[in-house]
Amino acid sequence: MKYTFEKRSKIMATLGPASKDEKVLKDMVKRGASVFRINASHSRKEKDIATQVALVRDLSKSSGVPIGVLVDLQGPKIRIGEFEGGEAMLQSDDTFILTTDQVSGNQERATINCEGFLKDIRIKDPIYIDDGNIHLVVAEIKGQEVICNVVRGGRVSNNKGINLPETKLSVSAISKKDSKDILTAIKYKVDFIALSFVSHEDEIYELKDILAEKGASDIKVIAKIERQSAVERIEKIVEASDLIMVARGDLGVEIGVESVPEVQKMIIRTANRYLRPVIVATQMLESMVKQKTPTRAEVSDVANAIYDKCDAVMLSGETAVGVDPGNAVAAMARICVATDKHLATIKREKYQLTKNVFETTSISTTCCKAADQIAEENHAHALMVFTSSGNTPLIASKLNPGIPIIAPADDHAILNRMTIYRGVIPILMPKQFNDIYRWTDMINLAVDQSKKMGLLDKGDIIVVTAGIPIGISGGINSIRILTVE
Repeated sequence: MKYTFEKRSKIMATLGPASKDEKVLKDMVKRGASVFRINASHSRKEKDIATQVALVRDLSKSSGVPIGVLVDLQGPKIRIGEFEGGEAMLQSDDTFILTTDQVSGNQERATINCEGFLKDIRIKDPIYIDDGNIHLVVAEIKGQEVICNVVRGGRVSNNKGINLPETKLSVSAISKKDSKDILTAIKYKVDFIALSFVSHEDEIYELKDILAEKGASDIKVIAKIERQSAVERIEKIVEASDLIMVARGDLGVEIGVESVPEVQKMIIRTANRYLRPVIVATQMLESMVKQKTPTRAEVSDVANAIYDKCDAVMLSGETAVGVDPGNAVAAMARICVATDKHLATIKREKYQLTKNVFETTSISTTCCKAADQIAEENHAHALMVFTSSGNTPLIASKLNPGIPIIAPADDHAILNRMTIYRGVIPILMPKQFNDIYRWTDMINLAVDQSKKMGLLDKGDIIVVTAGIPIGISGGINSIRILTVE
């Protein structure tokens, strides 16, 4: 499968009924997808996740292309109960009661499934139902009932989602279903687990402790930022996490849709400072669930996320239930290529070595900044960043070079981890690092492999970084510039 240097932003595609067979998956990878998301909310049984993971792993093996696998946990999604006849019409200025008792809902009352709801809710707390279409405010709490004023009414149907943006919930971010799905994800060795409705960094540490206890610390944890409380603690949550996802659906309900662009930029800046890959998600090409082409507004949305310097953009329903998953990936890839080219032009025109780019500094960050400057000033065709952990290519990617980053590694898990890193092309070394004794031999093996894959040609200038001694994780300490023979 041929690589393209033009697209540096990564594309994550969600699996679903429209993308459940090998032919469709192969088409999506060919058109630009590098990570597949399994939505655990729609996976009721272990075999659902197992089947999807096996499908992706088989495709990766047959194509020779590293492909990342993400399990996205459902989290403690709060929902309203069921209604007589399936729905009810709430009128503005009326009273509506939410109760923890099991009742058949109507225009006067309905059940809420939130554990600890009565303990956590407060007078004047806002409540939003169905992505904010219905707006309630708590007026009174009496026994098992929360009596609300309807600020904005409308039609509400069975099992719609509820958001409590100003309520400090005591419920854990890891639900009973999540606990089972975590064990399944560990069993089938996925690359990433996304934790939904994160409110506090301790929830990230809780998931990491579970992974460590099961000997699965290699699985990287993504914090989904979709609650007001997460925005308020963003620095601590980013620091605790391995990756960040800007989950704009529930986030828009919690903070107001007009605040999403500003907060999205802030989250991406924070993630980049802490060297965390960041994914922007939700309704990026939503019209392509039913249409063959995106709207102009959607194109601008994807491009602006890339201009903000995210690592990856995500497709949800577009590839899970859309009319043409491969076409949706191709449309997003075209946007990525155009925007990535413009970003490279901007950097060439305004290039300067910026100090204090990252929250912390190390020999690795210093060497990567030096290599980036050497590559820029010598018109290099590529950076070649050897890695045993995936950390150095991540640092290099956060500098947003205008050239591709070839990242040779000798471990498939590290290759899969790097599938989400912006501008990074993971390649498998033909020999284990421990079996290579000279830096020159290691470079020659990686260059030959890159030439076979069509990544390099004779005469190309490359800047190479590596750590000496070979194969020891802990950062780079050597830089070399050379011309490909």
